[in-house]
Amino acid sequence: MTPLRTGTRVTPADDVRGGPVDGVRVGLADGSVLEADLLIGADGIHSAVRRLVFGPEDSYLRFLGFHTAAYSFDAPGIHDAVGGRFCMTDTIGSQFGFYALRDGRVASFAVHRTPDPTMPADLQAAIKSAYAGLGWVVPEALAHCPGDEDIYYDQVAQIVMPRWSSGRVVLAGDACGAVSLLAGQGASLGIAGAYVLADKLTNAPTIEDALREYEQVWRPVVEEKQKTGRSAARWFLPGSRTELVARRLLLRVLRTPGLRSLLPAAIGGKPTTLIHDLEPAR
Repeated sequence: MTPLRTGTRVTPADDVRGGPVDGVRVGLADGSVLEADLLIGADGIHSAVRRLVFGPEDSYLRFLGFHTAAYSFDAPGIHDAVGGRFCMTDTIGSQFGFYALRDGRVASFAVHRTPDPTMPADLQAAIKSAYAGLGWVVPEALAHCPGDEDIYYDQVAQIVMPRWSSGRVVLAGDACGAVSLLAGQGASLGIAGAYVLADKLTNAPTIEDALREYEQVWRPVVEEKQKTGRSAARWFLPGSRTELVARRLLLRVLRTPGLRSLLPAAIGGKPTTLIHDLEPAR
C-alpha cells in the first residue's frame, strides 16, 4: 500500500540522479524527506511542484482576460426559480449562473471580463462591484455573498510550458496544461493524461523514455483543447452587443434538429480516440 500524507506540502525537490538513489528527494513542510523514483506534480494550475522545479508561475500562465468566482448560499426563492436547471444571465461583459443543490442551497458561478490579471485584495467587494449592474436574482445573490474564506476566486488562465518534465520530475493535468474553464474538460483531460503517463511508465524501457513518450503523445491533445478554449472566449462571454446577438442566433440555430450534434464540437473541439487506441485488445 502507498501511504497518504495530508496536512502538509512539498518543499524544494532536488534531482539526485547522480547519488545513491536514482530518483528524487522531496522535502515536506512537516520536516520529513521522501525518496522516490519519480515525482509527479498533479497539483493544479497554481502548482507548487511546478514553481519549485520549473520556476515562477508568471513564466507559464497565459491570462485570458477574465476573472471567475463561485460560492454557495441559502436563498429559497432563487432555489425555486432555478429548479432543476443551470441558469445564467444573458449579458455583456459579466454573467452570473446558478444551480439548485439537493440540500436546499444554491451554488453560484460568475465570470467577468477584465484586462488586469491581479487578484483583488477584498474578494467580496470585488464580486459585488463587478456584478452590481446585473438584474434578475443577481442582487439577492450578491447580498448573500460570504466572506473571502468561503469564496472561490481566480483568474481564467491556461498553463503553457516548453516542457513537462525535468529529470525525474514530471507534471500532469492542470499543472502543465490547464485549458481554462472556457474550454472545460479539465478533469477529463487530467484523468486521461494520467492514464497515458501510467501506460508509458508501465511499457517504456526507462522512466526517461516514458516521460518523453508521454509528452509526445499527450501534448498535441492538450494544445488543441487550449486553442479551442481561446477561440471560444468571445462566445462564452460576449464583449459587445453585436457578439451577444450573434451568440443568441448561433445557439438558436444549433438547437435545430439535425444540427444539435454540432454544439459539442463547437464548445469542446475535436474528440480524441487516443485513450481507446492505448487500450489493449481483448
